[in-house]
Amino acid sequence: MNLRRHPVSAGLSALVIAFLWLPLVVVIIGSFDANGLLTTFTGATGHWYDQAVHDPNVRAGFETTLIIAVCSMLLSLCVALSGALWWRRAPRRARAIYDALVYARIVVPEVVFATALFFLFLKVHFALGIPAIIVGHAVLNSAYSTLIIQARLLGTDPALEEAAADLGATPWRVFRRVTLATLMPAIIAAGLLAFTFSLDDVVTSYFLQGTAQSPLPIVLLGMIRFRITPEINAVGVFVMFLTVALMSGAVVVFAGAGRLGREGRSRRRSRLLGLYQG
Repeated sequence: MNLRRHPVSAGLSALVIAFLWLPLVVVIIGSFDANGLLTTFTGATGHWYDQAVHDPNVRAGFETTLIIAVCSMLLSLCVALSGALWWRRAPRRARAIYDALVYARIVVPEVVFATALFFLFLKVHFALGIPAIIVGHAVLNSAYSTLIIQARLLGTDPALEEAAADLGATPWRVFRRVTLATLMPAIIAAGLLAFTFSLDDVVTSYFLQGTAQSPLPIVLLGMIRFRITPEINAVGVFVMFLTVALMSGAVVVFAGAGRLGREGRSRRRSRLLGLYQG
């Protein structure tokens, strides 16, 4: 369908794109606004970025957020990978129950899970703080990671693992050289998704932080309550570009790995062909 021949569809598409991207453009422009009140654009300055970098609350919140995001990402991947490997060989009824539990974590509102975890930790005397936030993020993020890894497993041929075992590979070597290598793109994608979700989580972090240092989203929420300044925009732009840089790096790594893999397969094919002809 040519959208140029359908002005209504083209207009709606342009409106949706503008609705998605204009707020980000406004945030970027506001981060350079010399007017601290953000009423009118009076000139460009990098003062707010310098203030954000040297703000002790922002720096402490960012460091805390990175610790939480990395730890919850690793925990989510461990839960998702082990669960997906079990799911592949589990009975049909057990797989259905496991899938229902995974989808329940996605469908049920996050505030419900955060509240439930809050009361559970109080009940079992698990101290609120950074470890509690890591567990809370992993509870939600592992569901998305599981779906990504399961989708990759469904497209994996079990004959590859059986062939490696028939050739004398140990179970650990089969897992490391065949299963894990096949799942690696999905693992990296799931890890990036879990890291990104944990990076900007507010609800679970707010319920489970206790008296610990607040993560960066909670710090920004507190700053917005008192006064909206371009410093908040500067922090948002920094986090946004950090996420984009991570995704871009992953794309570059995937492209390089695919190119090297194709070159390696081509060299091995040429070598085998040469041996056969010789």
